[in-house]
Amino acid sequence: MRKLTLCVALLTAALALVSCRPYGGASPFNRPVPASPKLLSGSAAVVDRLDGWGPVQQLAVGHADTSHDYFHPVYSARRTDPVFTVHCLRWTSSCEVEGHRIRVPRGARPAGGADGHMAVIQPDGWEYDFWQVRARPADGGTLTVSHGGRTRIDGDGLGSDATAAEFGLAAGLISGEQIQDGRIDHALFVHVRCTNGRSVYPAAPGTTGTVCSDTSSAPPLGARIWLDMTDAQIAALAVPAWKKTVLRALHRYGGYVGDTTGGSVSWGLQTISGSSYTSFGKPDPMVRVVQGLRLQKSGGAYYLDVDSGVDWARHLRVLDPCTAAGTCR
Repeated sequence: MRKLTLCVALLTAALALVSCRPYGGASPFNRPVPASPKLLSGSAAVVDRLDGWGPVQQLAVGHADTSHDYFHPVYSARRTDPVFTVHCLRWTSSCEVEGHRIRVPRGARPAGGADGHMAVIQPDGWEYDFWQVRARPADGGTLTVSHGGRTRIDGDGLGSDATAAEFGLAAGLISGEQIQDGRIDHALFVHVRCTNGRSVYPAAPGTTGTVCSDTSSAPPLGARIWLDMTDAQIAALAVPAWKKTVLRALHRYGGYVGDTTGGSVSWGLQTISGSSYTSFGKPDPMVRVVQGLRLQKSGGAYYLDVDSGVDWARHLRVLDPCTAAGTCR
């Protein structure tokens, strides 16, 4: 309850960003993995496929406001912020937020990569999610995006339309504050190389993301990835504290496949985009985390090694969608 109260307090205070657990208690992102969870049929084959793609992707940090940032900035608007009318350039007839009037904080920036994601939580609790934010005057007017959707910040976090699975953009993001606290109280957002061309709950029906040329044993969009290790086993690993925090979240809540990378890399996780902070001249807490590890920048970013020290092929599982829906028998 403390975490939920904190989240509401942050939204009421209309801070520039959200660093708490979003969505309601019934959201699949906030539903812990049950004891002895039911596995997806073919779980082992999917894990073999993920492992065959290569090491778990390194977690990039410190690349905010650059063309390499494909993460999700999240902002919380105040009632005094400028008003914008949303205009979608693609699939306009199915863009549910076309013509909606929303508030966006002055200075808020989309991610610098080609996806140009940006989420803005409104004072009334609606989270507006955008893909490829194109143009926005400084003091109100037309917010031009390729596409978008919305979901309730106190709801299930689903049914928006800025990622392949139509998850809200605030879903499953790792923040520097969470790493510093040593606890992540929600499932994680997972991106993969490609999918088998199907979706499972909590991904929206009919969604696919980039489909693998060979769909055999590829994960469906929405698949729940789970680390089958106890807290004691994780504690015994010879890995840094930040990684143990992430691994505990993958054990307690798992991670949901929410998007694809167009056929590159293997699979990986996401932090909240540093632009959520740097847009307002604030330091990204994740940068403070990596600087404490004395890492050196490479190619404009720091890279956290998620892969090493964990026997992923042995401990990774893919869970049946009933675990996300709470309907397993």
